[in-house]
This record gives sequence, C-alpha cells and structure tokens, in this order.
Amino acid sequence: MLKYIGIVRENKDGKGIIEIYKEYIQGLYKLEEFSHIIVISWLNKVSEEQRNTLIVRPRGLLKYGFRLEDLPEVGVFCTDSPHRPNPIAISIVRLIKRQENLLHVEDLDLFEETPILDIKAFTPARCPDDVKVSKWVEEFEKKLEEIKRKKTPF
Repeated sequence: MLKYIGIVRENKDGKGIIEIYKEYIQGLYKLEEFSHIIVISWLNKVSEEQRNTLIVRPRGLLKYGFRLEDLPEVGVFCTDSPHRPNPIAISIVRLIKRQENLLHVEDLDLFEETPILDIKAFTPARCPDDVKVSKWVEEFEKKLEEIKRKKTPF
C-alpha cells in the first residue's frame, strides 16, 4: 500500500512549496545539496472515468498556441497526460531551498493539495545518451523553437 509522504502546499506560476510530513523529515537530510529533485505524486483529481483514457492528444502543447485539432492522437503512455490508468506524475523541479520539512521549488507543474508519493535527488547519471523520440515530438519541438525565437527580440 502506498503512503503519501507530503503534499503540495502552494503553487503560484510554477513557484511552489512542497510540505514533507514531519515523520519523513530525516529522509530530507542533505537534499539541499542538490539543485534539482524528482517529485513523484498521485494526481488525486483524476476521476475513475478519466483513468480509462488510453488515446489522447498532448494537450500540454496548447499553452504554446497550438490548436487541439493540430495535435496528433497517440497512446496515453506516449505523453504526460494526467488521464491514465494509474495517475502518477513524475516532475523534475529546481530546489531553491529547504526549510525544515518545506521544499521551496521552481518549475512545479502540480496543483495545490496534490499528494506526494516520493522525492528523489536528480543526478546527471539519470540522463540517458542517444535518446530517440517519435517524429511527431521532433516536429513539435522544432515548432516550439521557432515560437521561442520569435518571442526573443534579438
């Protein structure tokens, strides 16, 4: 049986606070020596019906101006969609500071009150060499680069 070790207490535009429950505070020993952490969470707002979703469109791209109808349909396991059989999220966030059992982080993509299942220090050894991705991912990454270049004035 899984136990929650904490909860997202605050998230404002990606800057947030993760509270780790007091009984797990020893597990945070020296975590502040790392710049990034992996946060594993349970997406508790996902309904039973949404857990049956197996085909999705990568909706995270909508925030960059892509239209839903332009996004490909793919299997849920090709995406980070929250609608999946086991709504577990894996997020890599920058650890700004630790205050006792509170982790101040950036790049947080979780709602407030999201239960935390685990925390792991992120290390360069976790980055694999020669990563291959689907052609649709390559195409959207190129389009995203173009969008970013247009927003940069120089």
